[in-house]
Amino acid sequence: MSWTSDSPNATTWGFRIGSPLVAALALALILMLQFRRDLEPDYLRTVSRTYFNRDGFCFSFVVRAVEGIAVMDAYFQSQYDRPSIGRIAVRPARGFWMTRAKIDAITFEIECPPAGFGFARVAVPIPEKLQGKRQSFQVGASVRYPEGKGRRVRFRDGVFLRSNTTFSDSFTTAVMIAGAATGSIVLSKPATARVHLPHDVREEIPSDIGPKRSVLWKLGDPPFEQPPC
Repeated sequence: MSWTSDSPNATTWGFRIGSPLVAALALALILMLQFRRDLEPDYLRTVSRTYFNRDGFCFSFVVRAVEGIAVMDAYFQSQYDRPSIGRIAVRPARGFWMTRAKIDAITFEIECPPAGFGFARVAVPIPEKLQGKRQSFQVGASVRYPEGKGRRVRFRDGVFLRSNTTFSDSFTTAVMIAGAATGSIVLSKPATARVHLPHDVREEIPSDIGPKRSVLWKLGDPPFEQPPC
């Protein structure tokens, strides 16, 4: 707007010169923050270029068949150099008729070492009619840092996740309450992940197969010569 003035004064010239400079500095800052170099390797990105982020605890899902049994692997990596305890909850999303696929809700409890990368595995019984199909799952998560977060060592954020392990979002709930008070309607739903379910897997899981957790790398370990996944 300062350039539309026919009789610019000192203030107008200040806006003409200062505004582009401020915009350029702001753009430079945004680009610097966006392309900061990680202090530690981002191994999670070798598993999935898109992953969820719950307050620095990042994760993604892979569902595959292992010896005729479907397993859901939750690959995780922390952005911070202090230990964390992450909790992830997954359940089938409602379909067109507001029904859910007959797959039990899954919960992962993960003790993650500083900047740790690894996976947690749960065997999943898949009904025959769902095998080989794509299925949407609602995702929620929470994280605790018993010793504080410490220093951030990875800077790629992924998809920020608001839903907790009960699939609720306190921020959205507050917005909905405020909207109701003003006569507005606010629609929201938990984040979802769409995965391909494997073929020819068991519909029941043997009782001797339990959950598994494996830490593949942690702060202080030498880097992998090749990507781990």
